Amino acid sequence: MFQTPLAAKRCKSSGAKNSIYRRSAMALAVAAVGLLASVASQADFLSPIPAYGNNGTAVFSIDAGFTLRDNEPGGIVAAAVADSDGKLYVLYRAVPASDSNSHLYLIRLGNTGVRDSSFAMLDFGLSASFDDNVALGLDQLRQRFYFVSLPATSQADFITVSARLFDGTLDPAFNSGADLVINSSRIVDNRYSLAATVDQVSGRLLLSGAFIVGTVADDSLSNLEAVTYAVTPAGALDSGFNSSGLRTESPATSSNITSTIGFGVATSGTTGRVLNFGSGRVSPSNFVGTVFSANTDGTADTTFGTGGLGVIDIPGTTAPGDGQANLTQLLFGRILPSGVTQLIGVNGVLQLSNRTYVTGTTSVAGVQLTPAGVPDTRFKTTGIFTTPFAIGRAPPTVLFANGSFASVFKSSPTEISVLAVEGFSVFAEDGTTGGTTTGGTTTGGTTTGGTTTGGTTTGGTTTGGTTTGGTTTGGTTTGGTTTGTTTGGSTSSGGGGSFGLFGVVGLMIGALLRRRRGLGTVRSA
Repeated sequence: MFQTPLAAKRCKSSGAKNSIYRRSAMALAVAAVGLLASVASQADFLSPIPAYGNNGTAVFSIDAGFTLRDNEPGGIVAAAVADSDGKLYVLYRAVPASDSNSHLYLIRLGNTGVRDSSFAMLDFGLSASFDDNVALGLDQLRQRFYFVSLPATSQADFITVSARLFDGTLDPAFNSGADLVINSSRIVDNRYSLAATVDQVSGRLLLSGAFIVGTVADDSLSNLEAVTYAVTPAGALDSGFNSSGLRTESPATSSNITSTIGFGVATSGTTGRVLNFGSGRVSPSNFVGTVFSANTDGTADTTFGTGGLGVIDIPGTTAPGDGQANLTQLLFGRILPSGVTQLIGVNGVLQLSNRTYVTGTTSVAGVQLTPAGVPDTRFKTTGIFTTPFAIGRAPPTVLFANGSFASVFKSSPTEISVLAVEGFSVFAEDGTTGGTTTGGTTTGGTTTGGTTTGGTTTGGTTTGGTTTGGTTTGGTTTGGTTTGTTTGGSTSSGGGGSFGLFGVVGLMIGALLRRRRGLGTVRSA
């Protein structure tokens, strides 16, 4: 049933615009819809969050007189990002009654999926002025958004970063109140996703994307290099990051990978470490997930993977035919305080002719890596969780700070839906199940300082606990049952991009409901 709104969307005529990386980067929760009914009674990776909207699905209407634009590949929503309190910012294309052209608008939802009327809808301008690929970043400390865009051309040699305050005006503290134009001196391939995230400690903006090697885009995806940009809060390329603010991820670090595409970025506020994750081409018919790790100064993190590169290869269930490729894509991720990395991805067969998945071949994937960049066997015994789903295209997905994630998609000409599922939030960082969620109440698992660490409680059951802040208060033991009020939970910077994975993500929600594990809580070892 969740494929219905996606199937109704028309593709643009340009196959290059219908990039699999834009679409798949936005899919995962929506695609898993057929599984949700069967797993709802016991929380698992794709269980809906009961307290979000109506049993995991929130629906909101855009303003009267507006109509959602209906011909964007992968969904009407351009980008989405969440903050540490669980507020979700959604950037979408719509046509107002006063104009025949579509604009990019930004709104905010509260942490239960209800539109926040205290946040004025922002107009970012005519959507035709930008390529379909836009990214959205959020600096909570400075109360600013980063709107990152490419020009509406098939190939571009510059990226525009606009820092907007919450009232939509340009931030005078960023580049003297002007947009930052990054002249790459290389062609930026805007067929693939831009991603943005902000290190909430240093304020540094991280961007990821793809460079074309040479001067002509290669439609076989064999001529690309993943890149990472670092921008200071003052609005300049960060010379402390690889001396220029730009790091190019060379596929030469793995002899089997001939090209790479970066469509997600994450950063650790604890160490400043930066991840660029995406896909690597092994052969015309096979891709693997790639995770490049760099130190805060932009040098390769040689403690991670092989020379700073971790490779995720999930075997495909279907061998690709002519004009098709089997893909493992890592889309959204985050770095936990312990250095553990968690990523959400998709695996399936891509039809190169129209850049859509072959329905029935795809799986959603959750990946947990150790600080050394190898699959963490504490998570699902192999470090990788997969489950099949059917998807052709997909909308943006946001990864929340606790590992839950949500897809955002058009559900009617005037309505947008947000589907939120548990993701990593039902697993402790050591890979054990941290309890099930039913009707907003979490049972099972121990709570320490606002962070659910998983497992069972010896001598009793943990019930109660409302997450709203920072430390644990209260809590008495009576007859082997622990009750109390939890105020706490730390957050992690990084996550989804416009894709969010993405970005996403990005990636956030504290204190969802009474006796509900907060979506902003980050588990740490």
